[in-house]
Amino acid sequence: MSSPSAQSAIGSGLREQIIQLGSGFMQAACLYAAAKLKIADLLAGGPKPIAELARASHANEGALYRTLRALASLDVFRELEPGTFINTPLSEAIRSDIAGSARDALLFGADPLHFRVFAEFMHPIQTGETAFKKVTGMDAFEFFQQNTAENDAFNAAMTSLSANSTKAVLEAYDFGESGTLADVGGGHGALLTTILQKHRGLRGIIFDLPHVAAGAKPRIDSLGLASRCEAVGGDFFEAVPPAESYVMKSIIHDWEEPLAITILKNCVKTMRGQSGKVILVEHVIVPGNEPDMAKWIDMEMLAMAGGRERTEAEYAELFAKAGLRMVRVVQTASPYCAIEAVKA
Repeated sequence: MSSPSAQSAIGSGLREQIIQLGSGFMQAACLYAAAKLKIADLLAGGPKPIAELARASHANEGALYRTLRALASLDVFRELEPGTFINTPLSEAIRSDIAGSARDALLFGADPLHFRVFAEFMHPIQTGETAFKKVTGMDAFEFFQQNTAENDAFNAAMTSLSANSTKAVLEAYDFGESGTLADVGGGHGALLTTILQKHRGLRGIIFDLPHVAAGAKPRIDSLGLASRCEAVGGDFFEAVPPAESYVMKSIIHDWEEPLAITILKNCVKTMRGQSGKVILVEHVIVPGNEPDMAKWIDMEMLAMAGGRERTEAEYAELFAKAGLRMVRVVQTASPYCAIEAVKA
Protein backbone atom coordinates (compact mmCIF):
# COMPACT_ATOMS: atom_id res chain seq x y z
CA MET A 1 0.00 0.00 0.00
CA SER A 2 1.39 3.43 -0.93
CA SER A 3 2.06 6.07 1.67
CA PRO A 4 -0.24 9.13 1.86
CA SER A 5 2.60 11.35 0.58
CA ALA A 6 3.11 9.09 -2.47
CA GLN A 7 -0.61 9.29 -3.28
CA SER A 8 -0.66 13.12 -3.07
CA ALA A 9 -0.59 14.98 -6.37
CA ILE A 10 2.21 17.50 -6.86
CA GLY A 11 0.78 21.00 -7.12
CA SER A 12 1.20 22.80 -10.44
CA GLY A 13 3.11 25.63 -8.74
CA LEU A 14 5.76 23.28 -7.36
CA ARG A 15 5.98 21.43 -10.65
CA GLU A 16 6.56 24.67 -12.58
CA GLN A 17 9.08 25.86 -10.01
CA ILE A 18 11.27 22.75 -10.22
CA ILE A 19 11.03 22.69 -14.03
CA GLN A 20 12.17 26.32 -14.15
CA LEU A 21 15.09 25.49 -11.88
CA GLY A 22 15.98 22.63 -14.21
CA SER A 23 16.00 24.98 -17.19
CA GLY A 24 18.58 27.29 -15.63
CA PHE A 25 20.91 26.55 -18.54
CA MET A 26 18.48 28.45 -20.78
CA GLN A 27 18.61 31.49 -18.49
CA ALA A 28 22.42 31.36 -18.53
CA ALA A 29 22.46 31.19 -22.33
CA CYS A 30 20.11 34.17 -22.61
CA LEU A 31 22.18 36.22 -20.15
CA TYR A 32 25.38 35.37 -22.02
CA ALA A 33 23.83 36.49 -25.31
CA ALA A 34 22.59 39.78 -23.84
CA ALA A 35 26.00 40.48 -22.27
CA LYS A 36 27.89 39.52 -25.43
CA LEU A 37 25.70 41.83 -27.55
CA LYS A 38 26.00 44.67 -24.98
CA ILE A 39 22.22 45.16 -24.86
CA ALA A 40 22.47 46.84 -21.45
CA ASP A 41 24.98 49.34 -22.89
CA LEU A 42 22.59 50.12 -25.74
CA LEU A 43 19.84 50.85 -23.21
CA ALA A 44 22.03 53.06 -21.01
CA GLY A 45 20.41 56.22 -22.39
CA GLY A 46 16.85 55.04 -21.91
CA PRO A 47 14.23 52.80 -23.54
CA LYS A 48 14.67 51.62 -27.13
CA PRO A 49 12.52 49.62 -29.55
CA ILE A 50 13.61 46.11 -30.44
CA ALA A 51 14.23 47.06 -34.08
CA GLU A 52 16.86 49.60 -33.01
CA LEU A 53 18.46 47.16 -30.57
CA ALA A 54 18.63 44.47 -33.23
CA ARG A 55 20.23 46.81 -35.78
CA ALA A 56 22.82 48.10 -33.33
CA SER A 57 23.76 44.61 -32.10
CA HIS A 58 23.60 42.90 -35.53
CA ALA A 59 21.03 40.42 -34.18
CA ASN A 60 17.89 38.86 -35.61
CA GLU A 61 15.04 41.09 -34.47
CA GLY A 62 12.55 38.30 -33.73
CA ALA A 63 15.04 36.10 -31.88
CA LEU A 64 16.39 39.05 -29.86
CA TYR A 65 12.87 40.10 -28.88
CA ARG A 66 12.01 36.63 -27.64
CA THR A 67 15.27 36.47 -25.66
CA LEU A 68 14.74 39.86 -23.98
CA ARG A 69 11.11 39.02 -23.25
CA ALA A 70 12.24 35.88 -21.41
CA LEU A 71 14.90 37.80 -19.48
CA ALA A 72 12.35 40.48 -18.56
CA SER A 73 10.34 37.76 -16.80
CA LEU A 74 13.38 37.45 -14.48
CA ASP A 75 13.56 41.26 -14.02
CA VAL A 76 16.62 41.45 -16.29
CA PHE A 77 15.42 44.27 -18.60
CA ARG A 78 11.78 45.38 -18.65
CA GLU A 79 9.36 45.60 -21.56
CA LEU A 80 7.67 48.99 -21.14
CA GLU A 81 5.28 48.45 -24.01
CA PRO A 82 5.20 45.82 -26.75
CA GLY A 83 8.65 45.69 -28.35
CA THR A 84 10.27 48.47 -26.26
CA PHE A 85 12.78 47.62 -23.52
CA ILE A 86 14.52 49.48 -20.71
CA ASN A 87 17.24 48.53 -18.22
CA THR A 88 16.51 47.34 -14.68
CA PRO A 89 18.95 47.32 -11.75
CA LEU A 90 19.86 43.71 -12.69
CA SER A 91 20.57 44.47 -16.34
CA GLU A 92 22.51 47.60 -15.34
CA ALA A 93 24.94 45.19 -13.63
CA ILE A 94 26.06 43.86 -17.03
CA ARG A 95 26.80 47.22 -18.61
CA SER A 96 30.44 47.28 -19.67
CA ASP A 97 30.97 50.97 -18.89
CA ILE A 98 30.22 51.08 -15.16
CA ALA A 99 32.38 50.34 -12.12
CA GLY A 100 31.72 46.93 -10.63
CA SER A 101 30.26 45.50 -13.83
CA ALA A 102 29.51 41.76 -13.78
CA ARG A 103 29.79 41.49 -17.57
CA ASP A 104 33.27 39.92 -17.74
CA ALA A 105 32.44 37.42 -15.00
CA LEU A 106 29.23 36.47 -16.83
CA LEU A 107 30.97 36.15 -20.20
CA PHE A 108 33.24 33.52 -18.67
CA GLY A 109 30.84 31.80 -16.28
CA ALA A 110 28.10 31.29 -18.88
CA ASP A 111 30.28 30.78 -21.95
CA PRO A 112 30.05 27.82 -24.37
CA LEU A 113 33.00 26.11 -22.64
CA HIS A 114 31.01 25.91 -19.40
CA PHE A 115 28.06 24.41 -21.26
CA ARG A 116 30.32 21.71 -22.71
CA VAL A 117 31.83 20.97 -19.30
CA PHE A 118 28.59 20.90 -17.31
CA ALA A 119 27.00 18.64 -19.91
CA GLU A 120 29.36 16.02 -18.41
CA PHE A 121 28.56 16.84 -14.77
CA MET A 122 27.69 13.23 -13.99
CA HIS A 123 31.37 12.38 -14.52
CA PRO A 124 32.69 14.16 -11.37
CA ILE A 125 29.72 12.92 -9.36
CA GLN A 126 30.45 9.31 -10.30
CA THR A 127 34.27 9.44 -10.33
CA GLY A 128 35.42 12.50 -8.36
CA GLU A 129 37.40 13.59 -11.42
CA THR A 130 36.75 16.87 -13.21
CA ALA A 131 34.36 17.11 -16.11
CA PHE A 132 36.77 19.64 -17.60
CA LYS A 133 39.46 17.06 -18.20
CA LYS A 134 36.96 14.60 -19.65
CA VAL A 135 35.80 17.25 -22.14
CA THR A 136 39.12 18.88 -23.06
CA GLY A 137 41.66 16.16 -22.26
CA MET A 138 43.58 18.65 -20.11
CA ASP A 139 43.55 20.13 -16.64
CA ALA A 140 42.06 23.61 -16.52
CA PHE A 141 45.32 25.55 -16.05
CA GLU A 142 47.03 23.60 -18.85
CA PHE A 143 44.08 24.27 -21.15
CA PHE A 144 44.05 28.01 -20.49
CA GLN A 145 47.78 28.26 -21.21
CA GLN A 146 47.15 26.77 -24.66
CA ASN A 147 43.91 28.57 -25.59
CA THR A 148 44.36 32.31 -25.80
CA ALA A 149 40.71 33.35 -26.22
CA GLU A 150 39.51 31.25 -23.28
CA ASN A 151 42.48 32.38 -21.20
CA ASP A 152 41.67 36.03 -21.92
CA ALA A 153 38.04 35.47 -20.90
CA PHE A 154 39.15 33.70 -17.71
CA ASN A 155 41.63 36.45 -16.79
CA ALA A 156 39.09 39.20 -17.47
CA ALA A 157 36.59 37.44 -15.21
CA MET A 158 39.13 36.96 -12.41
CA THR A 159 40.29 40.59 -12.69
CA SER A 160 36.69 41.78 -12.50
CA LEU A 161 35.91 39.66 -9.45
CA SER A 162 39.16 40.70 -7.76
CA ALA A 163 38.66 44.41 -8.39
CA ASN A 164 35.21 44.29 -6.86
CA SER A 165 36.40 42.49 -3.72
CA THR A 166 39.80 44.05 -2.97
CA LYS A 167 38.37 47.30 -1.59
CA ALA A 168 36.08 45.37 0.74
CA VAL A 169 38.96 43.20 1.98
CA LEU A 170 41.15 46.26 2.68
CA GLU A 171 38.33 47.95 4.59
CA ALA A 172 37.76 44.89 6.77
CA TYR A 173 41.29 43.57 7.36
CA ASP A 174 44.40 45.38 8.62
CA PHE A 175 47.56 44.06 6.92
CA GLY A 176 49.85 46.10 9.21
CA GLU A 177 52.70 48.54 8.60
CA SER A 178 55.87 46.50 8.97
CA GLY A 179 57.69 43.51 7.49
CA THR A 180 57.34 41.85 4.10
CA LEU A 181 54.08 40.46 2.77
CA ALA A 182 54.34 37.88 -0.05
CA ASP A 183 51.36 37.40 -2.35
CA VAL A 184 51.61 33.73 -3.33
CA GLY A 185 49.99 33.16 -6.70
CA GLY A 186 49.73 36.93 -6.95
CA GLY A 187 49.37 37.13 -10.72
CA HIS A 188 50.08 40.62 -12.05
CA GLY A 189 49.89 42.13 -8.58
CA ALA A 190 46.43 43.70 -8.45
CA LEU A 191 45.85 42.68 -4.82
CA LEU A 192 49.32 43.25 -3.38
CA THR A 193 49.95 46.62 -5.03
CA THR A 194 46.62 47.85 -3.69
CA ILE A 195 47.56 46.65 -0.20
CA LEU A 196 50.94 48.42 -0.45
CA GLN A 197 49.31 51.66 -1.55
CA LYS A 198 47.27 51.69 1.67
CA HIS A 199 49.86 50.17 4.05
CA ARG A 200 52.92 52.28 3.27
CA GLY A 201 55.15 50.64 5.89
CA LEU A 202 54.92 47.23 4.21
CA ARG A 203 57.26 45.71 1.67
CA GLY A 204 55.88 43.22 -0.83
CA ILE A 205 56.73 40.25 -3.03
CA ILE A 206 54.51 39.14 -5.91
CA PHE A 207 55.20 35.43 -6.38
CA ASP A 208 53.89 33.38 -9.28
CA LEU A 209 55.07 31.26 -12.18
CA PRO A 210 57.96 33.07 -13.90
CA HIS A 211 56.03 34.12 -17.02
CA VAL A 212 53.14 35.39 -14.86
CA ALA A 213 55.29 37.23 -12.31
CA ALA A 214 57.11 39.01 -15.13
CA GLY A 215 53.81 40.62 -16.05
CA ALA A 216 53.58 42.30 -12.62
CA LYS A 217 56.64 44.52 -13.13
CA PRO A 218 54.92 47.15 -15.31
CA ARG A 219 52.20 47.56 -12.69
CA ILE A 220 54.77 47.87 -9.88
CA ASP A 221 56.70 50.50 -11.81
CA SER A 222 53.64 52.49 -12.90
CA LEU A 223 52.46 52.79 -9.29
CA GLY A 224 55.87 53.93 -8.03
CA LEU A 225 56.30 50.84 -5.83
CA ALA A 226 59.60 49.53 -7.21
CA SER A 227 61.50 50.55 -4.06
CA ARG A 228 59.42 48.25 -1.83
CA CYS A 229 57.90 45.61 -4.09
CA GLU A 230 59.45 42.95 -6.32
CA ALA A 231 58.13 40.23 -8.60
CA VAL A 232 59.62 36.77 -8.14
CA GLY A 233 59.05 33.70 -10.31
CA GLY A 234 58.82 30.13 -9.03
CA ASP A 235 56.56 27.20 -8.21
CA PHE A 236 54.62 27.34 -4.94
CA PHE A 237 54.56 23.54 -4.79
CA GLU A 238 58.37 23.64 -4.48
CA ALA A 239 59.05 26.69 -2.31
CA VAL A 240 57.96 30.28 -1.66
CA PRO A 241 60.12 33.37 -0.93
CA PRO A 242 60.98 34.19 2.71
CA ALA A 243 58.61 36.77 4.22
CA GLU A 244 57.03 37.69 7.53
CA SER A 245 53.52 37.01 6.23
CA TYR A 246 51.75 35.51 3.22
CA VAL A 247 48.50 36.36 1.50
CA MET A 248 46.74 34.16 -1.05
CA LYS A 249 43.54 35.13 -2.84
CA SER A 250 41.53 32.36 -4.48
CA ILE A 251 44.55 30.04 -4.54
CA ILE A 252 43.94 27.37 -1.91
CA HIS A 253 40.41 26.72 -3.23
CA ASP A 254 41.97 25.55 -6.52
CA TRP A 255 43.47 22.47 -4.87
CA GLU A 256 42.34 19.39 -3.00
CA GLU A 257 43.79 18.69 0.44
CA PRO A 258 47.24 17.18 -0.30
CA LEU A 259 48.32 19.96 -2.65
CA ALA A 260 46.70 22.73 -0.59
CA ILE A 261 48.61 21.49 2.47
CA THR A 262 51.86 21.47 0.47
CA ILE A 263 51.45 25.16 -0.40
CA LEU A 264 50.65 26.08 3.20
CA LYS A 265 53.56 24.02 4.57
CA ASN A 266 55.94 25.84 2.20
CA CYS A 267 54.75 29.13 3.68
CA VAL A 268 55.34 27.84 7.22
CA LYS A 269 58.79 26.58 6.25
CA THR A 270 60.06 29.96 5.02
CA MET A 271 58.05 32.26 7.28
CA ARG A 272 60.37 34.65 9.15
CA GLY A 273 59.84 35.19 12.86
CA GLN A 274 57.20 33.83 15.19
CA SER A 275 54.55 36.51 14.62
CA GLY A 276 54.02 35.89 10.92
CA LYS A 277 50.65 35.10 9.42
CA VAL A 278 49.02 33.36 6.50
CA ILE A 279 45.96 35.24 5.25
CA LEU A 280 43.66 33.49 2.79
CA VAL A 281 41.12 35.57 0.88
CA GLU A 282 38.47 33.02 -0.01
CA HIS A 283 34.77 32.28 0.07
CA VAL A 284 33.70 30.43 3.22
CA ILE A 285 30.71 28.11 2.92
CA VAL A 286 27.99 28.73 5.49
CA PRO A 287 26.69 25.38 6.81
CA GLY A 288 22.98 24.62 6.59
CA ASN A 289 20.34 25.24 3.98
CA GLU A 290 20.58 29.00 3.56
CA PRO A 291 21.30 30.37 0.05
CA ASP A 292 25.05 30.82 -0.35
CA MET A 293 26.90 31.70 -3.56
CA ALA A 294 29.93 29.78 -2.26
CA LYS A 295 27.99 26.52 -2.57
CA TRP A 296 27.55 27.18 -6.30
CA ILE A 297 31.15 28.27 -6.78
CA ASP A 298 31.98 24.91 -5.21
CA MET A 299 30.14 23.28 -8.14
CA GLU A 300 32.40 25.24 -10.49
CA MET A 301 35.42 23.85 -8.67
CA LEU A 302 34.00 20.31 -8.75
CA ALA A 303 33.40 20.41 -12.50
CA MET A 304 36.21 22.66 -13.73
CA ALA A 305 39.34 22.94 -11.60
CA GLY A 306 39.23 20.03 -9.18
CA GLY A 307 39.51 22.17 -6.04
CA ARG A 308 36.79 23.05 -3.55
CA GLU A 309 35.26 25.76 -1.40
CA ARG A 310 35.41 25.05 2.33
CA THR A 311 33.60 25.78 5.58
CA GLU A 312 35.30 27.54 8.48
CA ALA A 313 35.78 24.18 10.22
CA GLU A 314 37.35 22.69 7.09
CA TYR A 315 39.80 25.59 6.84
CA ALA A 316 40.74 25.15 10.50
CA GLU A 317 41.43 21.44 9.86
CA LEU A 318 43.45 22.23 6.73
CA PHE A 319 45.59 24.74 8.62
CA ALA A 320 46.20 22.30 11.45
CA LYS A 321 47.54 19.67 9.02
CA ALA A 322 49.97 22.27 7.65
CA GLY A 323 51.32 23.35 11.06
CA LEU A 324 49.14 26.45 11.38
CA ARG A 325 46.42 27.56 13.78
CA MET A 326 43.41 29.50 12.55
CA VAL A 327 42.94 32.70 14.51
CA ARG A 328 39.89 34.32 12.96
CA VAL A 329 37.66 34.66 9.91
CA VAL A 330 36.93 38.26 8.97
CA GLN A 331 33.79 38.76 6.89
CA THR A 332 34.01 41.57 4.35
CA ALA A 333 31.35 43.54 2.52
CA SER A 334 32.06 41.30 -0.48
CA PRO A 335 31.46 37.53 -0.70
CA TYR A 336 35.10 37.01 0.35
CA CYS A 337 36.46 36.50 3.86
CA ALA A 338 39.98 37.11 5.19
CA ILE A 339 40.98 33.89 6.98
CA GLU A 340 43.97 34.42 9.29
CA ALA A 341 46.27 31.74 10.65
CA VAL A 342 49.58 31.72 12.57
CA LYS A 343 52.21 29.08 13.27
CA ALA A 344 50.82 26.38 15.57
